[in-house]
This record gives sequence, C-alpha cells and structure tokens, in this order.
Amino acid sequence: MSASKDTESEFDGIRVVEDSEEEEVVRLDAPEAGTLTMKEPSKEEMAMPNMMGDSDVDEVPEILGPESEWLVAAEAKEVTSVPIGWFVLLFAVLGGVLVWAFSQRIGEVDGIVEAGALPESMIDQEAYDQLGQSVFRNNEAKLMEVAARDYDEMEEILRGFLSAKTVEERLKYVRHPNRVKPLMLDYYRRFPIQSYQYKKVSEYTTIPLKKRPFVALSVRVAEGENLPILLEDVEKGYLVDWESFVSYQPIAFEDYLKKRPTVPIDLRVYGSFDDFYAYEFPEEDGYLCVRMTAKHTDKVIFGYLKEGTTLASEMKKYLEAPPGKSKTQPFILRVRFLPESKAPRSVVIDKIVATFWAYPTNPDEE
Repeated sequence: MSASKDTESEFDGIRVVEDSEEEEVVRLDAPEAGTLTMKEPSKEEMAMPNMMGDSDVDEVPEILGPESEWLVAAEAKEVTSVPIGWFVLLFAVLGGVLVWAFSQRIGEVDGIVEAGALPESMIDQEAYDQLGQSVFRNNEAKLMEVAARDYDEMEEILRGFLSAKTVEERLKYVRHPNRVKPLMLDYYRRFPIQSYQYKKVSEYTTIPLKKRPFVALSVRVAEGENLPILLEDVEKGYLVDWESFVSYQPIAFEDYLKKRPTVPIDLRVYGSFDDFYAYEFPEEDGYLCVRMTAKHTDKVIFGYLKEGTTLASEMKKYLEAPPGKSKTQPFILRVRFLPESKAPRSVVIDKIVATFWAYPTNPDEE
C-alpha cells in the first residue's frame, strides 16, 4: 500500500465486522419446557457464580465485552476452574465417610484383612449415603453463609467508593493507592469527580488475571447507569481497580499524536489487526499492523511489530481470526514514536503489558 495512504481520512468509509457464521443447531429429544419465571437471585447465589465449572470468554457478560466496555476475561480460558477449596471439601467428605465406614466394620473381621476394596457386605450403604449427604449439606450451608457475608462486605466497598466526593475519600477503596494517587489527582483536575448512589450488582463474574483472583461486576446505580467495575480479592477484602473504572490514559490520544513522544508510554486501547502500512513500516519488511482505538475519542493510532518475534507470536494468539473475520481485544500496550518518524499516526509496539485494562500486579513493584 502506498505511503500516501497515511494522509487519507480514516473515516472515508465504514469498516464492517462480519458476524460469526451460524452453526446448525442439533436438537435432542426432550420434553417441552414450561413458562420460565424470572426471579431476583439471592445474595448467596450472586456471591457464588461460576465457581463450579470452567468459564469461557464467550460466557463473559455482554456489558464487559469489547464491543461495549473495557474488559474481556481473555485469561478465563486458562483458569476460572473449580476453586481448590471445593476439592479439599470433596476429598475431606469422601475420606471421612470411608474412614467411618471402615471403622464401623473392622472390629467384626477376624484375621488379617488384605488391602483392596471393602466387600459390599461390610458397608452399611444407607448409613454411608446419609452421612455423606449430611456432611455435604452442612459444609455447603457454611460456604453459602461465608459467601453471603463476603458479598455484604463487597457491597460496602462499592457504596463507599461510588459515593466518594473527594480523591482522598475514594482513594481508601482502590488498588495500589500510592501509585494511583497522583493519577487520580491528574485525572480529576481534568474531569470533575462524580459520585453515585449504589443500588445493586446486576452481573457478577469471577475471573483470574495472571492467576490472581478478581471479580468483574456490572453495578447498577440510582442515577440509572450500569457501571463496569473490577475488584481484586485481597487478604483484607476487596479493592477497586480505579484505572479501568475511568479508562485512565497517561495522555489523551489527541495530545499523544501532537507531541509524538519517543519514550515508551502505556496506553489502554482496543486492538485489532489491520493492513495499513506506510513510511517506516512497509509490509514487505515483515511488519504486523495493529489498529488501536480507545474510549472517548475517534482518533486512531497504528502500532507495528516485527514478524517472527516472540511479541508478534503473542499478538497473533490474541488477535488472529478466521479468514474474513476480525477480532478486537482490550490491551494495555507499551508504545513509542520512532525518532524522526514521518508517519503521523504510526508507532512501535514494545510490549503487551496486559490483555485487559488493568495491571494484574503493581507495576511499581515489578
């Protein structure tokens, strides 16, 4: 593609992202379902979603998807399996039942009992089943009680964070407060702080970010909005990821394009593969092109990385799609302009910092 393309308007046409092809649905014989009645889930049910079984990216609530908001649980494919506590509970119950059943009959056996499965005649099956059910019910009730209490604490954090009217007040509820405080002061100098009245959590999804426990929420406020909020589950409770809450950028896209800094800067962007090649980044030299957009702006930046590198392989893992299709992914990307670069909107991508809009760990401590 010619170099002159870089001067053309980015919005001369409309880019169309095709919907995925529909797959034929195979219906199995089943009785007709009756009319379903929707009910409000209890706090216990809300506090324990997605705990049993895997969660895939396709199951992420729509409000947290790339077309509508900042977060896709891309790493949910690698974990959000059953928490280890459930396995501990299961083995404890089964182990306890087996030990009990064995101890009830062992005194009645003469001679040496060889290792192996206990004969059915030695097991009181009814007592075995009743004990197992009783222990599981008791432990399940305790887990639900703990989950409900945990949910209440989470709601208190949300109320305090959302109702805060000053930086100092809101800072009490956020992750990495020492690092984030100057960012908050910078942001709220440009955009007045807005407080909200918490109403309820309408969606709740547990996700891992670099194996750390987080909760992605859609929070309904009295002002009528649904706000996407990410919480980290830490030892002392929950903390809000403020940067993703406001989609914080260290520099606005407009200013970034004007100032053209050559030092690396982390930007929160939506990334997708593109075929825009110009000036220092020709396709024949083996560059990959990533189209970068962001919230609250119509500006577009193009990022480039060399084919055959580890970084390129990593990017392909997140963005490659079937022929004729396109995939969009939220990223924090570390980018910079080349010195003396002539391309007005073209930068080098140095690193994929995160595949979501939150740092999994404190970057100041890495």
